Amino acid sequence: VAAVYPGVQLAALVPGQTSTIALRGLGTRQAPYPYRVAEGRAAHGPDEAVAGQGLFDLLDARVGDWVRMTVAGQPQVLHLVGRSIEPENAGRVVSTSLDTLRENDPGLSATLYQVRLRPDADPRRVAAALLTAGHGHLDVHAVPNPADGLSALRGLVAGLVCVLALIGLIELLAAIGSTVREGERDLPALRAIGLTPRQVTAVTVTATACTALAAVVLATAVGLPLARWLIDAQGRSSGIGAGIAAGPSWLFLVLLAVAAVGGAALLAAVPAARAVRRRPADTLNTVT
Repeated sequence: VAAVYPGVQLAALVPGQTSTIALRGLGTRQAPYPYRVAEGRAAHGPDEAVAGQGLFDLLDARVGDWVRMTVAGQPQVLHLVGRSIEPENAGRVVSTSLDTLRENDPGLSATLYQVRLRPDADPRRVAAALLTAGHGHLDVHAVPNPADGLSALRGLVAGLVCVLALIGLIELLAAIGSTVREGERDLPALRAIGLTPRQVTAVTVTATACTALAAVVLATAVGLPLARWLIDAQGRSSGIGAGIAAGPSWLFLVLLAVAAVGGAALLAAVPAARAVRRRPADTLNTVT
């Protein structure tokens, strides 16, 4: 166990709304809970809090605004200093420290504890150890990962990627065939200036590799910002908020680009070598 954060979650009412929102007090000012803040900053001082995108949309508020709510018949005024990534309750959650809530209600006690594990810890073993130590008086459960709800969608996305990859491969083969046919017209001239068959093949392979490299650069430059925009738009519409998109590492992109360009070059090498080995008479007949 790396850290333990005492907390409480209450239902609160905001002006102009009949449904309740979730008011969460978690951690203390000395040991604040590490919320993932996508905009603004984390809450550290008195009366400071962070909220999900759903709450900002509900109140038509922005980072830096003060909000007033009613908790158990008592008013609570908080300063929203940041926007957190909040998948629960459609993002309609205000999170602050337990100390801030105790200033309004000194008798408030923690009703839950968030346990942060070390990276090498096994959640199941830790949960079993806590249940054993609590002698059945504790209710222990792992915090669900929001990405686990997308498991059904992953198969669909994987299938879509395979279909797009197949379409790209077909288009690449068609482009290679077109390049080889056009290059056959230049074979007599290239042979006349003294190029060897390997050099002629290298010309065709280089042209194909350059085309594939240009396609990879264009797809990366356009696809990454577009994918991030689409993911953030979905996050805003669901109440989680923007900032959930995580792009691939540059090492992965470089390896993917090398694999794509290298694969295109290998696919172009075989038909280019066959075209070079053809007799000059066959080449002239093809051009004619």
